[in-house]
This record gives sequence, structure tokens and C-alpha cells, in this order.
Amino acid sequence: MQTTITDQPHQRTAKPRPVSVVHVVLALNIGGLEKVVYDLVRFADRDEFATSVLCLGEIGALEPAFQEIGIPVEALGVHKRGILRGIMAVARRLRELRPDVLHTHNPAAHIVGAPAARWAGIPVVVHSRHGMHESHGWSTTLGNRLATRLTHCMVAVSTAAATISRSDDRGPENRLAVIRNGVDLNLYRQRGKSAPHTSFKAIHAARLDNTTKDQRTLLRAVRLVVDRKPDFTLDIVGDGSDRTTLEALCDELKLRSHVQFLGFRHDVHELLPQADLFVLSSVTEGLPMTLLEAMAAGLPIVSTDVGGISELVRHQETGLLVAPQNPEALACAILELVHDPQRSVDMGRAGRRRVEQEFDIRVVTARYEELYRTLLRKNRR
Repeated sequence: MQTTITDQPHQRTAKPRPVSVVHVVLALNIGGLEKVVYDLVRFADRDEFATSVLCLGEIGALEPAFQEIGIPVEALGVHKRGILRGIMAVARRLRELRPDVLHTHNPAAHIVGAPAARWAGIPVVVHSRHGMHESHGWSTTLGNRLATRLTHCMVAVSTAAATISRSDDRGPENRLAVIRNGVDLNLYRQRGKSAPHTSFKAIHAARLDNTTKDQRTLLRAVRLVVDRKPDFTLDIVGDGSDRTTLEALCDELKLRSHVQFLGFRHDVHELLPQADLFVLSSVTEGLPMTLLEAMAAGLPIVSTDVGGISELVRHQETGLLVAPQNPEALACAILELVHDPQRSVDMGRAGRRRVEQEFDIRVVTARYEELYRTLLRKNRR
């Protein structure tokens, strides 16, 4: 008997569709949280992940930056129109987009996004806690804890933020993770100056907000420094609701020839290497991006010791940490480095090495993507 062999048509393995990840934020204005979202979508593995952003309010000043890298961004215009209306609007859009992962940033986005994701049948919800703020008012506290129960993983950007999450969010311990922020090291060249040199310039970059960033303390510290070091100068990068008040204080302290208010800048990575020191006067922080950027540029840090800052800045090694709301302590730390330029340079180099070892944005993005994979595998089972 003769056997006939029939060739089977060659079957190609279909390429799996990318995992769809939608980030939900209030808006995309200039700030640390928004920089984190920008870097997460910019460095995402585009063969495996397709990312987009939903803004509950307006899109904001960073819209061109997202457009340039080809990331879809959409404004829903429902922020401050009521939580229920926000939930319904987000759920409606999620049913159309059908993402695999919803990733919320900021408590308001979380309170709206997590219930909307459950309503729309989204497999995985992740929330990043970027700051140290606790819920205020029974409705916000209740909404936050309900959202936490509907979230598969709460990600804190520091162990200090994780501690706040345990007490405020009240989620299960096995749903809490710490993934620290990172920066694009290729963007930050190290400063060219080396010790010794005569003049000394510090730089501060933050939203101008006395409630959280406390630039009043910073200006009062600068007055004390200038009294001892007349050629000391400070560049303040950023804008905000308290700019007018701070400029008035600057005039009152007779610091106009020593302090420049530069406003919002898109070239902070170019301004940092022109300075000798980065200074931060905050009363609350999660893990500030500005400190990571300054260390990536090889600057020593003088900062208040709040939130997760000590997880980033090693006292006496990469910078000096002082108590908050204390102009004298801040001024003493600045002068300590002003009077020892070589130590300042050595601290800056140590800070750059630390960022290279632990805070590369590519590594941080990969950690988030592995979290998405793990949660999707678990929930699909």
C-alpha cells in the first residue's frame, strides 16, 4: 500500500498584542509626579506594552512632550465635578479602551480610577503613592480606603511613603510594594567645575509653595549665608501660587542681587551642572525627583530630613541633612560646603555614583513592568 504524504501549510505564530496600560492623573503640568509618569511611558518596552494617559482635568503644560514621543493623552474634564461623575466618565472610557492595567497617580485619581476600573472589568489596578500626604475628612478617607481595597498593588516611592500607606490606606501588606523613582542618567552631564573656585552658586528647583516646599525658610537661610559669604548666589527654578509672596520676602531681606527667580524651565538638566550645590527646604516629601536629578548632575545636596529623603541622600556622604523649618541649621550646612569646596565636589561625585547604582529610570521602569506581568498572571489564573 502506498502512503501519500501531504505537505501541511506553514503556520506562523501570531505576535501577541501588547499589554495595554492606561495611566490616570489629574493633569500633566510640570512636577515630580508628572515627570515619573513621563519617564514610565517614555522608557516602556513598546514591543510588549502600549501606554496611554487619561487626565481627569486638563492635559496641561507637558502635552507637547507626550505628543513628541507618541503617547496618546486625553483630557476627560471631570475633575472637581464630583466623584460619581468622575467614576462614570472614567469607566465609560475604560470600556472603550479595554486596557489590561490601570495605573493611577495622586489620591484623587485613585479614588476615581479604582472603582471605575472595577466597574469596567479591568483585570489589574496599580496605584503609586508619590507623597506623604494623609487623607483628610471622612469622605476622602472612606473613598481612599475603598479604592485601596479595589487595587491589586499599592506602590510607594519610598519606605517612608509605605509607612504612611499602611496607616492611611489600610491595604493588605501583601499588596504593598516599594519602587523608588529613577532618572534618565544620559540626560544629566556632571558639572564641569572642580575645587577650588571663588564664587559659589546654589540651585533650588520646586513648586513655589510655602506649605510644602517652605521657600521662606530657604530665603532666610540664604540671608544668613550671604552675611558670611557675600559672593554666594541662589537660582530658584519653578513657579507657583506663592511666588509673589516669596519675591516680596526676597526684597525685604535685601537679597535681590543674590537670588534669581527663573520660573518654570524645561532645561533644568542644563542648569544643574552650572551650580555647585542643590538645596531643598521642604517640610514634606515622598522621594523628590529634583534631588535625583541634582545627584545625577553630580551636585552635593543640602536638604531638610523629611519623608523619604534620607533613603536617597546619605548624610555626610552625598550631602547634609538638617531639621525642617530651621533657617540657621540650613545656613550652617550650606556654609559647611561653601567653606570646603573639595568636600562638596567629592559628595557630588558620590551622589552620581549612587544614582547610577540604584536609581536608573530604565531599571525602575522594568520593575513596574515586571509587576504588571506578575499581577496579570495571577489575576488571569
